Amino acid sequence: MSKLPSHDLDETVIAFRQAIRAWLAEHWTDADREANRRRPLRDRRWNPEFSRKMGEAGWLGLDWPKQYGGQARSPGEQLAFIEELEFAEAPTDAHMTAETIIGPAIINFGSDEQKSTFLPALLKGQRPFALHYSEPEAGSDLASLRTAARRDGDDWIISGQKLWSTYGDRAAYAILAARTDPAARPKHAGISVFLMPLDTPGITIRPSMAMYGRTFSATFYDDVRVPGSALLGPENGGWKVITSALAAERVMIGNTVAHLQHIFSKIVSHVRDLGDGPAALRHDPLIRDRIGALGADLEAARQFTLRNANLVQSGHVPIYEAAMSKVFVGELQERLGEAALDILGSGGLLSDEAPSAPLGEMEQELRHSLMGVLGGGTSEIQRNIIALRGLGLPRMSS
Repeated sequence: MSKLPSHDLDETVIAFRQAIRAWLAEHWTDADREANRRRPLRDRRWNPEFSRKMGEAGWLGLDWPKQYGGQARSPGEQLAFIEELEFAEAPTDAHMTAETIIGPAIINFGSDEQKSTFLPALLKGQRPFALHYSEPEAGSDLASLRTAARRDGDDWIISGQKLWSTYGDRAAYAILAARTDPAARPKHAGISVFLMPLDTPGITIRPSMAMYGRTFSATFYDDVRVPGSALLGPENGGWKVITSALAAERVMIGNTVAHLQHIFSKIVSHVRDLGDGPAALRHDPLIRDRIGALGADLEAARQFTLRNANLVQSGHVPIYEAAMSKVFVGELQERLGEAALDILGSGGLLSDEAPSAPLGEMEQELRHSLMGVLGGGTSEIQRNIIALRGLGLPRMSS
């Protein structure tokens, strides 16, 4: 396992990081890690059993308020936790969306019934969630979504299609955005959000393999009936829920930063291990310059993450700040993958199934970087948010 360079100055963070390492050493052993590496690439980050184990040990909800079962840990502790899990190559995707996006959304907008029903289960890692926002003609422009929800007595009847749902074929629940007032102006004013089990009659899930080696799903809603209690937040007030959740999703970029740190450490170790001597790769000034620039960018990305976590903890929703982080980290992910292939040469094009691959996951990392600039809102959309919400620039009239 690669060792994470210590950035910590706070003694509390140092002690917390040591506690995480000690728990991982016992519950995610070298044997567990090697067995996980032998699984297909698309499965390595999804392990519901490990998520439940983390929940039982109290490692979920670190940033949640204590009144809801969380620990209200500092941003430094939260980042230390994320980094240790990434460098241990621990599988966290089965609980990540539920813990970091759904839980805070329920805390901020949910009814007492929703809080008592969902929050304890999420803290135990028992309810994997998928995001059902994007549609075929409403990806980054979520305000244009057309999936409709209409009232029928105390229930809602939902019809439409969702697309690009990561792990949509494995999750048990979804958070769904639907149009509940088609006549509302502006168009985002007539949207509501629902929490629903994915085994509800009328839901059809069709998984596909993405270019980056993992599955995503198209989900079809055919007159799906859900009770009124499924509504999260006020009717036609879902846009605030969505924007808060999207900001949380973009704050989750901290997980990507930690992952990129781990990949970067592997590249550096590989260059060091290639041998010494005047002609050694480690002494090539162009490679040294490129590695140094990437290391500086990674530290800048880490500071973006800490800043956003501090804003969230202070009660601020980091809309444009999270967009800044997402643009920077998404494009850094591309640069890191491209640099890895340049440094590794033609061998870098080999997948991790090839025995002669110098660092087999690198070609997959470059393919996965597409997700960094597209998923959760494209970089173009993020730049619009930065311009409008951060810089106060005027909106262009059509």
